[in-house]
Amino acid sequence: MILNDKSRVGQKLPSEQALATGFGVSRPVIREALAVLRARGLVAVQSGGGSYIVPPEPAQALDTVNRMTRMLHISPGEIYEVRVWLEAKAAHLAAANVTDEQLDELNGINRRMEDSNCDVKLRSQMDLEFHQKLAEMSGNRLLSIFVQSMNGILQYMLESTLGLPSAHEDGVAYHDRIIETLRTGDKDKSEAIVRDHLMMSMRNYEFTEENRELVGES
Repeated sequence: MILNDKSRVGQKLPSEQALATGFGVSRPVIREALAVLRARGLVAVQSGGGSYIVPPEPAQALDTVNRMTRMLHISPGEIYEVRVWLEAKAAHLAAANVTDEQLDELNGINRRMEDSNCDVKLRSQMDLEFHQKLAEMSGNRLLSIFVQSMNGILQYMLESTLGLPSAHEDGVAYHDRIIETLRTGDKDKSEAIVRDHLMMSMRNYEFTEENRELVGES
C-alpha cells in the first residue's frame, strides 16, 4: 500500500484497529507489520503518537552494502571498479548543468579538507563529502544514492592511504582540477579527470596494502 501510493508520504497511518479491520487481520499482526516497516525505514513514530509514512534514507543502503561487501568478501578492486564507473559518470552529467553556486560548495568542502591535514578521519570524511556532492550535482538521484551507499567501506580505505607522503596534497590538488574542469562545461574531460583521480586513489590503496602485508610477513 505504501509503495504503490506516493501521495501518502508524510501522512499519518490509520490506527492499528482501523488497519486490522481494513486488511482483515488481528492487531498483533498489524503491530508486527509496523515493526518491520520501521526497521525498513518506511514508517516512523512521531512525538504525539501515531505512525507516519516516510521515505527510506540512503543510510540504509549504506549499511546494507557495507554488510554485503564484508560478508561476501568483495575485493577492493571490485569496489573501486564500481566507484570509478559511478563517479566518472556523475562528473560527466554534472558538467552539463553545473552552477557557480555548486562549484563554490565543492571548493568550500575542498578547502576544509585542505585545512584538516592533521586529522586523518576528518580528511577522509571531507574527501567523501566532496565526491558525494559531485554525485548530487549529476542530477541523477539514484546514482547519488549508489555513491553514498559505498561511503562506509570507502572511509576505511581512504584512511589507510592518507598516511602516504603527499597523498593529502595530491587529493586536494586533484579536487581543484576537477572543479576547474567542471567550470568549463567539458563533459568528457570532467569524466576523464575524475577517473584518473580515482585510479590514483586505487593504486595508493594497493600500495598501502602490499606494504602492510610485507611488514606482517617480516
